[in-house]
Amino acid sequence: MAKRVLLVHTGGTFGMAPSGTPVTLAPGPLVARILEEVPELAEVAELRLTVAFNRDSASVEPGDILDLARIIRQQSGDCDGVVLIHGTDTMAYTASVLGFLLADLGKPVVLTGSQRPLAYVRSDARGNLVDAVTLATRGVPEVGVCFGEHWLRGVATEKRSVHRYQAFESPNLPPLAELGLHIQMHPHAGRFERQVPAGLGQAMECALAVYAPFPGMPWVLPHESIRGVLIEAYGTGNLPMQRPDLQALMDHCRRRDIPLVVGSLCPSGGVDLKTYELGRMAAERGAISGGMHTRWAALAKMGLVLGAGGTPGDVRDAFGKSWAGEPV
Repeated sequence: MAKRVLLVHTGGTFGMAPSGTPVTLAPGPLVARILEEVPELAEVAELRLTVAFNRDSASVEPGDILDLARIIRQQSGDCDGVVLIHGTDTMAYTASVLGFLLADLGKPVVLTGSQRPLAYVRSDARGNLVDAVTLATRGVPEVGVCFGEHWLRGVATEKRSVHRYQAFESPNLPPLAELGLHIQMHPHAGRFERQVPAGLGQAMECALAVYAPFPGMPWVLPHESIRGVLIEAYGTGNLPMQRPDLQALMDHCRRRDIPLVVGSLCPSGGVDLKTYELGRMAAERGAISGGMHTRWAALAKMGLVLGAGGTPGDVRDAFGKSWAGEPV
């Protein structure tokens, strides 16, 4: 009996026309077109299509991603796996949110897309889609990004290139699988403790401010509507703690119960606020270590906790543990 795969389309470069104009998509024609362009898919699985929306991923909003989580839960019950076609620009963020919300789904959710449209001759869309559908039939319960030569855990993934076909990396976690002549699944694939709190996913808090420091940058207090702050610090969490305006920002957040998470500008490695004196000073002013969370995993985790009515203490607890196999 053929494996069944739910194919969820959201737009992105994958389905764009050679002119750059997005194709008007409908479920029937899209499946027919995909099978016409990639006939070998029929040998891999029986596809069922859902068009969630059709837009450039730069225009995707958190509410759209929460809808995707609901669609996948509602429509994948009789399927062996799910493939989500998504634009590359915000794929890592979507993969992080879905990686948390669908950690208990019990089947593969494979995000993929392309750097060139399927309609182009030198497109990576065809190979990425075949690999993604194949992975979706393998039964490994992971939410991951299939792109180029790798399948990467979604909550640990970042986009690293705008022109290479190997566009995504997982800087602090080995790939789930190597995609070459054979699919080589790594031993840790599907093996992680699922510790996602109950009650998440009804809403996401999006009033989050992100600071990327540079020498001499003025540290402006966040707008009064801001509910959470992420500072992408130097190295292992160093910040110019001698600056009165940075001290004022941290004190402002602490007085108003605004969680302030410190991540790193460096993609590889992570934050340890105990390594240097400047990090220790930040921790004393209430900063929460972001550890090895990517920017996208950090924003997803903070947004989900605060969206569910969580407190700064809940945010601190969340960053202290791995919910869905993300490095902490």
